[in-house]
Amino acid sequence: MTGGSITDYPYDAYDAAIEFSATQGGEKVPVHVTLTNSDALFAATVDASDVDGTAVFDVGLGRSNSVLIFAGFMMVAMWALAVSVLIGAWFLVTRRKGLTWPALGWMAATLFALAAFRNTAPGAPPIGCLMDYIAFLWAETVIAFCLVTVVVTGFTAEHRSSTAETPSGERGK
Repeated sequence: MTGGSITDYPYDAYDAAIEFSATQGGEKVPVHVTLTNSDALFAATVDASDVDGTAVFDVGLGRSNSVLIFAGFMMVAMWALAVSVLIGAWFLVTRRKGLTWPALGWMAATLFALAAFRNTAPGAPPIGCLMDYIAFLWAETVIAFCLVTVVVTGFTAEHRSSTAETPSGERGK
């Protein structure tokens, strides 16, 4: 197998050259070979030829359309979730909402759910594949940054409001 690397997932593709020949009593005999694709994750293209009684196949393997569509959907969904968290964080920070626990829970859940979602990709792509660099790692970074920003600004807003409510004579007690 030559051509691609699994880290190019979902756009990885592979090539192989296969030759079959048979002899009987020192003489070449005709061969008949049929190749079939039974893997739903890959689409195969086969160029067959006969060279001096040898069956020669040039096989190309690439991800099937269903895998490409689903992996594309996953990448779009990862970015959509990251942008959703970014918008939510922007709303909380600009309006000084403080520590809004349901929003923080949603952001943290999204951060950890993306890893499980990524691992459901068909074909079990390895860590560091193209899908990670296009969507997953960026989405995780954006969500983590938003979560930390909301906590820091929320803590500051809560601290200011609790300080403003406490009379100045009672601060030391």
